[in-house]
Amino acid sequence: MRFSDIPQITRSGTYEVDIPLLHLQRVISNYKEDFGLQMNPDFQRGNVWTEEQQIKYLEFYFKGGKTARVIYFNCPAFGCETEHCDIPNMVLVDGLQRLTALIRFLNNEIPIFGTYFKDFEDNPRDSLTMIKFNINDLQTKAEVLQWYLDMNTGGTVHSDEEIQRVNELLEKEKFKNDT
Repeated sequence: MRFSDIPQITRSGTYEVDIPLLHLQRVISNYKEDFGLQMNPDFQRGNVWTEEQQIKYLEFYFKGGKTARVIYFNCPAFGCETEHCDIPNMVLVDGLQRLTALIRFLNNEIPIFGTYFKDFEDNPRDSLTMIKFNINDLQTKAEVLQWYLDMNTGGTVHSDEEIQRVNELLEKEKFKNDT
């Protein structure tokens, strides 16, 4: 076996842009208008995060959490004449749950740390709240579906029991440090 023989996953897009949180809704709106962005294409699982999960993600995000800040899209128009592509519109490939949570917060539908967006006295710092949009230019739906599978079939979601076990370990460590 050679490392060079290992089949590679679908490449990510070569176009990436940082989006300040306060511009998120405008950029999404522009993508819908300019590229026909489909936020929930047929391969997406829909909105499955509970409100509690959305809030947990947002609190992680606003505390400066660095993971899960890249949202993946595909838009054939970024790389070809659209009449030669079988998916002419832009589609959200990965990040629906995170985008939904962020937009719900910006729309004052859910709070973080018990506070709604409108009730904060200042604006979030761009340096801490940038979202990166990665836009691929895959030309066929089959390529997009493979990319989606590449990104979403490798991990295992933590069970409630696994999270509870780590929470108990954390409590023991806190108790040990307090005594």
